[in-house]
Amino acid sequence: MLDFMPLLLLAFLLEMVDNGLGGGFGTILSPLLIILGYQPKVIVPAILVSETVSGLWGGGWHIKFRNINFKAVGLTLCGSLIAMAIATYVTGSILSSSTVKQVISILAVIMGIFVVVRSYLVKKLENIHLKNHPSTFVLLGALIGYNKGSSGGNYGPFSVTAYMVLGLSAATAIGTTTIAEGIACALGVVMYSQITGFVLGLALPITLGAFIADPISAWVNNGLKLKLKPPFHGRLIGVAMTLVGVIALLKTVGII
Repeated sequence: MLDFMPLLLLAFLLEMVDNGLGGGFGTILSPLLIILGYQPKVIVPAILVSETVSGLWGGGWHIKFRNINFKAVGLTLCGSLIAMAIATYVTGSILSSSTVKQVISILAVIMGIFVVVRSYLVKKLENIHLKNHPSTFVLLGALIGYNKGSSGGNYGPFSVTAYMVLGLSAATAIGTTTIAEGIACALGVVMYSQITGFVLGLALPITLGAFIADPISAWVNNGLKLKLKPPFHGRLIGVAMTLVGVIALLKTVGII
């Protein structure tokens, strides 16, 4: 297990990745903390605390830079809040720790492969605009909300990609994801506080690290008008997600 400062630095670096790529903070951090010996029912609530603060704080900066589509935020949350509540209850009250570890690890592998594939399709995604019916945003919100509540990750990468396909620019997709994720995580924090509680020794440093990174990454995202470039960056992060997920899964099943 890590001390305060290494956890803070790790959270800072992953939040920079998260706000630049549009996701990856919880997706990488959850299985990585499992590898380091933390229990999943400690990890997920702590990450949700961090993502609530960083989402609302970072979302405020994205509002300043006008990178938010508020209609998309509202529609997404219609699905995310319901799914978050269900996932929090199932994960905190029903599933065993070993099952939650496997879920987190498998989702990290799936999302890592998804991010790698997405990196090859960036140009095409910018030119594909499907009909953005309100129900599409609600269904999207339900999917990513459940993933977030059950694993602490897997919200941003899928959300940003879907938003782009639905017609949002990359910068707006990232900003919209940031604030919607923060609001959804706030509900998870309230529910986990009643079900499992929180370990401040983990929640505090990763929250502070993300908090420090948010204005910096929002400024970079706005100033450079980052459009998920260069593709190599996405591929590198995707491979990292996949490897961390595989290692966590192997450790969970006792192979390593």
